[in-house]
Amino acid sequence: DTLEETAFLLNLILKSDKPIVIVGSMRPATSISADGPMNLLNAVRTACSEKSVGKGVLVVLNDEIHGARDVTKTNTTNCSTFASPRLGALGFVTGGIVDFYKASVKPHTTQTQFTSALLNGSDLPLTDIIYAHANEDSRLIEASAATGAKGIVYAGMGNGSVHVNALKGLREAIEKGVIVIRSSRTGSGAVVDSAPEWSEAGMINGGTLNPQKARILLQLCLASGLGREEIIEAFNRY
Repeated sequence: DTLEETAFLLNLILKSDKPIVIVGSMRPATSISADGPMNLLNAVRTACSEKSVGKGVLVVLNDEIHGARDVTKTNTTNCSTFASPRLGALGFVTGGIVDFYKASVKPHTTQTQFTSALLNGSDLPLTDIIYAHANEDSRLIEASAATGAKGIVYAGMGNGSVHVNALKGLREAIEKGVIVIRSSRTGSGAVVDSAPEWSEAGMINGGTLNPQKARILLQLCLASGLGREEIIEAFNRY
């Protein structure tokens, strides 16, 4: 269920051009038409293919090959749950043949500034996701900042829109040194500049990363000791 986060983390910290494939299944081995065996076979085929070299961490299920940055789980039970909204799969495994039709242009693996050393001996900095909704208030934001969060990803409505009742809490969190990323709960599309009071308060745009992916990148930025301007650049880059 957190496969997309594991894949994105590895995509940012591993230093190898070798094919790295994450695989899973939606149905247990005891069910009719279990998808695990075919998913595993196709994952091995993809990992063995020279076409997979240098493409970053890949996710293979349901005959589809997705890039770690953009893939997300979109359905609770369906075998075709993993998708890359708007951007699509990188390739497919058809009749046992691995083929790619595109590649991600975002930096990954050997091209990133992050390494696995950030995980050695300690947890990544505490970072919370706060989900926007109608009639929202600032209680969860205040609790996050008060209990040690170094970062908050705000899963806003639409283009990362901040509820008027949440704005005060986010401003106060930023004043305490908490980094706030504006993401979106919609499932696709980029979060870009909108209401000036949000950027003036110090919130950072999350781009096309969904809230759970934005959290991973923010944690790595914080663990690397990056300042606000460097974090903005990282979100623009990755």
